[in-house]
Amino acid sequence: MSLLGYFRAPFPSTKGFSAYRMPGVAVHGPLIFSSAFVGFFLCWPHPLLRPLLILWILAGLYLGRDIAILCHYNPLLTLLSWALCGVVFFKAASIARFGASHVVIPAVASAVIGAVLFLVAFARTREKDPGSRTGAPPSAAM
Repeated sequence: MSLLGYFRAPFPSTKGFSAYRMPGVAVHGPLIFSSAFVGFFLCWPHPLLRPLLILWILAGLYLGRDIAILCHYNPLLTLLSWALCGVVFFKAASIARFGASHVVIPAVASAVIGAVLFLVAFARTREKDPGSRTGAPPSAAM
């Protein structure tokens, strides 16, 4: 599958026995908003960093989707993601002051978010060895 195939469906299907069905949007929505808020508070005060806001929105959309699916299998992650969103909403003024007073740290944080998004997309879309029972990628020692 192509690397761009990872970005095909930001909201997976909730039909049948989908892992996104529960908790799904209850986790995904707050993660999208909190990621967008953090990106806005860190990047918007600096005109040079404003284009990096798209990385934060994409991270909330696509990494939030993956975290929401993982929350189906581990309910503790649901509580942890809600707590993280609560911290972002209740400490918004502190995050905004930090973003306004620093330039390099928001730029580095945006680069890290972009790298994590790319690495997760790469890991989720790489070809698997069809003959392997484990589904792992083919090893070079063959």
